[in-house]
Amino acid sequence: MSSFSFHNPTLVRRCGTLIVVGTAILLILLTLLLANIARGKYADIAQQQETILRAERIASEQVAPAVQAKFYNSETPQLAQSQMQTDMQALAQQNDVRLEVIRADQIEQLNGALRMALTLNGVVLESQLGGFLESLAAHEPQIIVESVTLRRARSNNRSVDDRPLAIQLKLSGFTR
Repeated sequence: MSSFSFHNPTLVRRCGTLIVVGTAILLILLTLLLANIARGKYADIAQQQETILRAERIASEQVAPAVQAKFYNSETPQLAQSQMQTDMQALAQQNDVRLEVIRADQIEQLNGALRMALTLNGVVLESQLGGFLESLAAHEPQIIVESVTLRRARSNNRSVDDRPLAIQLKLSGFTR
């Protein structure tokens, strides 16, 4: 047998209780500290989110008129496509392009907008081609040139430097 005996049998129990209570107090203090740090971080995040939302709202208010100017606005997509045809006829007249055919192609849904397609067939002098394409690029509402096909048009006078070109343009415009 062992000759070991406790002189103070409650000392172990008191030390154990002290360790458990000390650890509990330490954990509570650590939890409070971490919660306080997290609260500060959440406040910073909330303030940053508010700043971002305010900046987005201001930017959308400034960009909205510019974006709207890129779209045809009409009651129906067909009316918008008709307006696009009228615009193309006016541009052709301004740039001395003789349009022979304007074909309205299918209207299709594309990323939240409606894409209106037109095919233009006509004749233009070489010297007028650049101005016509430039006026298409600067047109508001925006017109996208999908493809351009050029070939020499039939001409009775082949000695002329400024011979006509047969042109086919596939164009797209957008409406909401």
